[in-house]
Amino acid sequence: MEWSLHLNELNFTVRESSRRKTVSLGLERDGQLLVLAPQGTPARQLEQFIESRMDWIYGKLALKTELYRSPQQREYVTGEGFLYAGRSYRLLLVPTSQGRPPLRLHGQRFELAHTDAAQGRELFVAWYSAQLNDWVQAQLARLQSRLRCPPKEIRVTDLGYRWGAASRTGSITLHWRVALLPHRVAEYVLLHELVHLEFHHHRPAFWERLEVMLPDYADRKAWLAQHGADYDL
Repeated sequence: MEWSLHLNELNFTVRESSRRKTVSLGLERDGQLLVLAPQGTPARQLEQFIESRMDWIYGKLALKTELYRSPQQREYVTGEGFLYAGRSYRLLLVPTSQGRPPLRLHGQRFELAHTDAAQGRELFVAWYSAQLNDWVQAQLARLQSRLRCPPKEIRVTDLGYRWGAASRTGSITLHWRVALLPHRVAEYVLLHELVHLEFHHHRPAFWERLEVMLPDYADRKAWLAQHGADYDL
């Protein structure tokens, strides 16, 4: 028996078999997510299993996205431009200095220790992740009185082709690339996921609530759809 399950904005194909004794996850070559389960397993049990494996799922989707991504031409050399909060900053390779982080935004430019240039991508991802986490915490403090369902946990990771995800258990996961977006667009991504903690679907009630929180969400959503692919390393 085969049927579809929608959870956390992801679609899963559930394949039940009387010969199976346990539940497991799989990823087809075309990117389809599979749930292999014993015949008659309750849907709620499958949802709980999927929730417990979301880190694995996001990791697999991110890896698949990376495999199909066009070869990256960016170089971690002086003069290269890197985005942050919607602006481009030039990179300057600098001598290693004790007490200074290997990567920092200093004034109008990024400074990267020349001895760490080979790890440039990893350092930028870590830096973006930390900055995004700080920004999100500030936004949550600002929005606290307006949130009906505050998040229990905020995580930043590589979500592959997705900008964010909200779980039924109350956690929100954001792609580190959100840190590259203009703040007004990043705010849309965050609020989109926050509203999903209240509405686990995209039916009219979801969009109506999002419009209350962010009246011009449609403009920000359209901007992200048009320009989002350009905001990457």
